[in-house]
Amino acid sequence: MSTELTIGFLPLVDACLPILAHEHGFAEEQGVSLRFVKDMSWATVLDRLLYGHSDAAHLIAPLAIAATLGRGRPAQPLSVPFVLGLNGNAITLRPELARQVRPEGQMGMPAEVGAALKVIADERRAAGKPLTFGVVHRYSSHNYMLRYWLAACGIRPDH
Repeated sequence: MSTELTIGFLPLVDACLPILAHEHGFAEEQGVSLRFVKDMSWATVLDRLLYGHSDAAHLIAPLAIAATLGRGRPAQPLSVPFVLGLNGNAITLRPELARQVRPEGQMGMPAEVGAALKVIADERRAAGKPLTFGVVHRYSSHNYMLRYWLAACGIRPDH
């Protein structure tokens, strides 16, 4: 007898463990049948989980914490038994902006890149065309890390 679990996920590298458990038969050896629902946003993955459309989900860890604390919606207790990723996040700039803030052909040092970005951010804000950054979700580690770095560079993330 097999227990069927539906798992919501985004097609990212850190979603590979349950997928590999299915593909290589590890889940089946444990009496678990896995069905996957691929989504396009963290909000949809979370909604499916909270409304009972999936049994488990590949989520960004801070989103599970936010849902449990009731940030942005009524609190829903979630259990997070393990974390699959190791925060391999990066700040990626469009090519023309990257060329302005880092040495040619190099990644650049975070403080130096940040100092150069602050000059551009100040100029753009004064011209009424502030820089815009995107993150995967407002409760993602990506958001918190970006805000921390911008603030350390003297750039006020909310302005």
